[in-house]
Amino acid sequence: MHRLFELRQALPDDSEFLFDTYKLTLREHVEWAWGWDEDFQRNGFWTHHPIRDFQMVLVEGQRAGGLHVELLPEQHFVRMIFLHPDFQRQGMGSLLLRQTYGHARDAGKPLHLKVIKSNPARRLYERLGFHLIAEDATTLTMCMRPQSPLLEHLAQVKSFGPITWSREDLYD
Repeated sequence: MHRLFELRQALPDDSEFLFDTYKLTLREHVEWAWGWDEDFQRNGFWTHHPIRDFQMVLVEGQRAGGLHVELLPEQHFVRMIFLHPDFQRQGMGSLLLRQTYGHARDAGKPLHLKVIKSNPARRLYERLGFHLIAEDATTLTMCMRPQSPLLEHLAQVKSFGPITWSREDLYD
């Protein structure tokens, strides 16, 4: 089964969905690392991830998650990526990261991200070719350099426009 997925600029009306999905998907890991205070998390979320910096992940027109990539002079940095549980484990996170890597690679820059140590997404990042470059008590900083042997045929997607995908496409 193929599904249509696309990214669009997040709008103010998306803010509750974004925070609620962040909370639903990452609260357990934030609690493990630092504890969870609702007001602190909500305020900190929007301070560090302004709505203008988010792309909404849409699947067949339905909001599915959020992506915040910061384009820095020396690197592209995935500040936040999450998918609502209804859209997880379908290959979309892999495809989003491959596409994001393709943009970084085309710019000749490494792609960095941080992950809380308790988050099982770490295994996905390792499978995709991210390597550990730093760690502290609660997080890992990972990097994929332009020369990484990531399934290049999938990383060559140039546009954040609509993409049709199926799980089989990801594992050819």
